[in-house]
Amino acid sequence: MVALPIGINTYSYIYTHSALECMMHLAGQGYRRFEVLVTPPHFWVPDLDADQRRAMPRTLADRGLAITSLNLPLLDGNLVAPTPEVRRFTIDTFLGLIDVAGEWGVPNIIVIPGRVSAFLPAPAEWLKGWLAEGLAEMADHAEKAGVRLLIENVSLAYLPTTADILAALDAIGDERIGVIYDVANAFFSGEDPAEWLPKAKQRLHLVHLSDTPRSRWRHDPVGTGEVDFKGVAETLRAIGYDGPSMLEIVSPTPDRDIAESQRLLAQWGWEGAAD
Repeated sequence: MVALPIGINTYSYIYTHSALECMMHLAGQGYRRFEVLVTPPHFWVPDLDADQRRAMPRTLADRGLAITSLNLPLLDGNLVAPTPEVRRFTIDTFLGLIDVAGEWGVPNIIVIPGRVSAFLPAPAEWLKGWLAEGLAEMADHAEKAGVRLLIENVSLAYLPTTADILAALDAIGDERIGVIYDVANAFFSGEDPAEWLPKAKQRLHLVHLSDTPRSRWRHDPVGTGEVDFKGVAETLRAIGYDGPSMLEIVSPTPDRDIAESQRLLAQWGWEGAAD
């Protein structure tokens, strides 16, 4: 049985390492596949000069390393903001990221739909329209660059569950847009991966792995929460998914916790440290 591929998300290192420093550091521990979190000072497209933009993909390729995805967490942007200027800033940020991904051969960009007011959200039709408009422009740009947009299920965001995302994508009707499934977010939202991974399989191109209890939203090391990783692995195999699973551990001791998480995941069918 072929092991499910593992990659590492750089979230835990965003304030201690640049993205390149982080990937070099993790490469020294045997990792070869990465998801880069997009936020300054870790990685921010406007901060890249021309030499850096040319050199970074060559540096990675020379060492047999690859970026699988770029992940913009929308800490400062919002695709469904009522303010047009905020939506424009967010779309333009994604367009710049798509350009870099296309130049570097990064296949995926992760998209969080946005945030809405918990007290009085904008009317549903407005939210749907803003999202559809932004995604259409971004998807057109991504198609030309050879890049795929992936919508993530993010707890407490707009479209927090896979059901919400699939319904929105069906309404938009754009087959170019895929899905990334975050198992911790799904579990915290009360979603059963055994039910929803099969429903998402036609659009599924990436998976996020971390642990959480249901009482608090976390991205903890594997084995410290309540997520059924054995069941997740069995479901991924049942639907024929053989793409990468990115460890998205948020921890003050990431080196140790990432290694231990991978060791535990190997017993359920993901790659081990020596694979």
